[in-house]
Order: sequence, then structure tokens, then C-alpha cells
Amino acid sequence: MPKQLFFDMDFSAPKAVIDTVANRPRKDVLRRSVLRWLEETKQPTGLATEVITRISKLKADVAGFWSRPEKNTHEEGPERILVPAATIIVQCHVERDGCWPDCIKSKQILPQLRTLREELAAEEAQIRDSEPRLRQDDTLFEEYAEWNYENSTNRKYHRLRHAISKMEHGLYHGTKFERIRSVQLADYLYLAVPAGMVQGSELADGWGLLWIEDDLQITVVEEAQNRECLPSNRMHLIQNIAAGAKNAELLHNGVATYAKGEVAFIKPMRRRSRQTLHLSDL
Repeated sequence: MPKQLFFDMDFSAPKAVIDTVANRPRKDVLRRSVLRWLEETKQPTGLATEVITRISKLKADVAGFWSRPEKNTHEEGPERILVPAATIIVQCHVERDGCWPDCIKSKQILPQLRTLREELAAEEAQIRDSEPRLRQDDTLFEEYAEWNYENSTNRKYHRLRHAISKMEHGLYHGTKFERIRSVQLADYLYLAVPAGMVQGSELADGWGLLWIEDDLQITVVEEAQNRECLPSNRMHLIQNIAAGAKNAELLHNGVATYAKGEVAFIKPMRRRSRQTLHLSDL
């Protein structure tokens, strides 16, 4: 089997990626897949796991950010400085019920929500034909074009959007899924689940969907919509990402923190060679 090199903070024998009691992937395995996907395809400036968002009890499973160099307008310092450009949060779930507070309610609402979204997609197609003025002109290729549907005169479209919004509120209100969205710290929001567990039509508006396959590769089912959060909100999350990455940096260099503020030396993390894992192999 192919070999893969990566850093691992666990010095014991490799653990199975399947929870043998519940016969499902462990959450930490989903996080590992997301981290690899982000680094391989998105190459963020920084990232961390278990990142506090607004309060300590509300954490992002994986959070990352991108920075871009811009001219320094001040006379002191470097000519170009890094400025936060975008942030991302990925929430990982190993069970369907973890995405919604009430399984019975979700079974009732989700089929209705799927139907409304199909009707909405049909109205959007009609708007693109009847109201070309709503197309943004800064996109070269049609498949990537963005449309200002909210400015449409199509009344049915606006009724559908209102109905979908009410239904989403009834389905997601009070869940971690919704609270992560409400803090408005990330430009892009994704849900990561084992392949097939959740469909794109079941997501809250604007969320992207990642399927984690048997070989731990990721299939992007739905791309997240850009929420364009405020620069100050981005900076808040970036500082929490830095704080969240501190513990991993300490462990990498052989320093561990314990209860009551105790700090001690441990065996530093070392690079190891492992076989590529597949869910079906374990």
C-alpha cells in the first residue's frame, strides 16, 4: 500500500479509525481528513482544531484563514504587510442526528425543505432568462456568474425564500450548526460527514458540504457561499486560531501543560511513516 508521511502527536500504536462500539468513524478521523483537504487544496495561511468562536463552549471543529500581502500605508515597518482575506469553519458530524435537534422533526421538515429548494432553483433559472440585468458583470465565465436574485421582481421567488428561511429556523434553531453560523466569524462554512449521510439539499442556506469517503479522501458535494464577514470578526477568529494552535506547537516541541498550570517536558513529536488508511480496512 502507498506510504504517507505526516506528523502525529500520538506515540502509541495506531488506533482504529472506527469506533468499535458504535461502528462509525470517530470525529477525530473526520477532522484529520478535513485538515488534509484544506492543506492540499486550499492552502490556508493558518489553521487549528477545536477553535473557540464566541464562548468556550462553542468551538469550531476546524478553522482556518487566508491572508494577502498589501502595501503598508504607514512609514514604519515593512513595505508590504499581511492582511486577513477570508476565514473558514468546518463542522464535523459522525451521525445524522448530530446535525439536527429532533430526528422526528427533521424527518418531517427536510422533505418539504427539499421541495421548496427545487422550486426556488426553477425560479432562479427563470430569473436568469427574464432579468439579465441582475447578472454581475465582473465574471468572465457563465458557470461562475453571480446573480443579484434579491433584487428580482419575481414575487414567487421572494415568497419561496421567505418560506425556506422560516423552515430553516424551525429546523436548525438552537443547534451548534446554527450557532456557528450566527456568530458570523467565517466567510465560508462547511459541514463534513461520512459520505452519503447528509445531502446537499438538507443544508442550511449558504453552507457547503464535504463527504468523507472510505479512503478518507473528501468529495465536495456543495461549495460554501461567501458570507463576506466583517474584518473585525475575521480578526477575532484568527486570534482564536492562533490560541488554539499553541498547544499543538508546545507538544510538537516536547512541552505539555496540565491542570493547575503545571508545565512539563515530554517526548517531542517525531515524523513517522504510516500506511494510507481506509475505513473499510478496519
